[in-house]
Amino acid sequence: MKTFYFVRHGETASNAEGLTMGQIDIPLNVRGQSQARETADWLRRYPIERLVSSDLSRARETATPLGKYLGLKVEADRRLREMSFGIFEGRHIADCEKEHPDIVARWRVGEFDFAPPGGETRRSLMERTQAVLRELIAATEEHIAVFAHGGTLNAIHSHIIESELLEPREHIHRVFRFSNGSVSMAAYAKEQWRFLVVNSTFHLSEEPRQLLY
Repeated sequence: MKTFYFVRHGETASNAEGLTMGQIDIPLNVRGQSQARETADWLRRYPIERLVSSDLSRARETATPLGKYLGLKVEADRRLREMSFGIFEGRHIADCEKEHPDIVARWRVGEFDFAPPGGETRRSLMERTQAVLRELIAATEEHIAVFAHGGTLNAIHSHIIESELLEPREHIHRVFRFSNGSVSMAAYAKEQWRFLVVNSTFHLSEEPRQLLY
């Protein structure tokens, strides 16, 4: 049985301000650095053999403390980046909606092949995250930690939910919400998935002690 540990990066200044980041490369703020350390302190009890991270700073910085604890290199993979939001990046969506109401409306509906100007389609996000997940399933390591972003993790969880469908829907599930520094776990055996925990912030001293949304 393989076990995956999916971690959303710690907080950044843009997270705190409610700005859309996308693929803008922003480091962790002080709170995010604390979340990274607490996440590492919790995860080091598990027999994790491999660390894979988005190549954006906020994800790599979240993975680094665990890498130091376990003596593991953090492998950066740009396919785990957040979805690119084009002209929305670095801004409040409410402000974008005032300037581009039609574009924001189409984006909110979730059209699979629509992207804001300069941005990325949901199909692209699904294709690149599925490729990474398939490679990790085929890897020899049994315990793998993946450090990524809210949108990326929604895509990965959608792959897991839809894995048994002959024709997966063109849809990204939004039932999951991933807090900064949260950990989700899923087990894979005999071509079947099982969620163990979703969006746990139990290990974060300043967060509500919740396990599931």
